[in-house]
Amino acid sequence: MARPQKPQDAYVTNGWYLTIPVPGLGSNARFETLEGLSRQSGSVQTVDAGTNKVYKFANQITEFGDMTLTRTYDGSAADRAMETLCKTMIANGTKLPVVAVKMHNGNEVFSVAFEGFRIVSEAHPSWDVAGTDKYVVSYSATCDDWDIIPVGV
Repeated sequence: MARPQKPQDAYVTNGWYLTIPVPGLGSNARFETLEGLSRQSGSVQTVDAGTNKVYKFANQITEFGDMTLTRTYDGSAADRAMETLCKTMIANGTKLPVVAVKMHNGNEVFSVAFEGFRIVSEAHPSWDVAGTDKYVVSYSATCDDWDIIPVGV
């Protein structure tokens, strides 16, 4: 696959799927958004008594941000599989190896491999009798680590 020629063919944020190794979800779990994919390093600081300068040093601890995923319910068997998965993860703290695959123009360009992926909450939309929006469920998730893996590795 030819790599995009930036900026003429820059990657777009849409076009991805999540692979969760759970029966009933299939290999391409349908999620519409994944937000909050982040990692950061903490720091410690000390004040030099002679100069009154604050020096910051890495604490060598990496924190991975909380993520939010959304998907539309459509009455499929995958909906029931997600309900069972969420119930299990929330009640028991179950973690799974999960992969998010980034697609661009129909081709896989990279993957994000999650270690210790766990859904920690599930939120359903308002059941407003006058509402006409699609039924979008939101999930909060955490992970212990993630790495971007280029195609072919």
